[in-house]
Amino acid sequence: MTHSENDSVTQPGNMPPHLHEDPFISKLPWEADVVAAIYLIIIGFISTFGNGYVIYKSIKQKNKLKPGELMTVNLAIFDFGMAAGGKPFLIVSCFAHRWVFGWIGCHWHGWSGFFFGCGSLITITFISLDRYLKICHLQYGFRVQRRHAFMCLSFAWLYAAFWATIPLSGWGKYVPEPFGTSCTLNWWLAQASVNGQVFILSILFFCLVLPTAIIVFSYVKIIGKVKLSGKEVAHFDTRIQEHNLLEIKLTKGHIRDQRCQSLRSD
Repeated sequence: MTHSENDSVTQPGNMPPHLHEDPFISKLPWEADVVAAIYLIIIGFISTFGNGYVIYKSIKQKNKLKPGELMTVNLAIFDFGMAAGGKPFLIVSCFAHRWVFGWIGCHWHGWSGFFFGCGSLITITFISLDRYLKICHLQYGFRVQRRHAFMCLSFAWLYAAFWATIPLSGWGKYVPEPFGTSCTLNWWLAQASVNGQVFILSILFFCLVLPTAIIVFSYVKIIGKVKLSGKEVAHFDTRIQEHNLLEIKLTKGHIRDQRCQSLRSD
């Protein structure tokens, strides 16, 4: 897509301060962009290969996967999508020292980054809840079946798609980031209007604060349960040791009494 074709696409209003000039030119030194591109190539290759391998292995035994394993595979899919769907655009733009895919590419890059990132966080949230139930509430944890896992994962995809698509429908926008080689949500809308503030606060709460709070709650409870179980095991071991010592003392006393009786009889 040429620069003239990029300009033909309607540009969003309420532009942040760094977009008053050319929004697609990099604000970083060319050397910094090259270093960033090389770093992203390495990280992207590792992420794509690692998550791709997990997905491949899970496909071969898909009917044997347990609910927790299904959630882990779903996390790998989101991370794979993040690496394969967004990083190539960023790498090419870093080498070009500017965003070269225009506003349409900017909207796709912003959407895909938000979609896969949000989906990954929601999946981690369900993984933490699954572990919380299985460790802290065994009577409920072992009732989680594959169908429950599929329901949770379907919700994660729909949830991420909903919040990622809202900016494309007019409430919020995707714009180039300050350094000019990638795109993200227009966080500066919070300074533009009350409607923008509501949008940003909604995104932060439903896509960051709420999932993070659930994750923290789950693992705090798990840690508390593990510590309590450790104390109970230690107390149980102490009682066993005390019981064994008592038996040893009673046995020794019984043997001593028998010896005394035998000496008296002699």
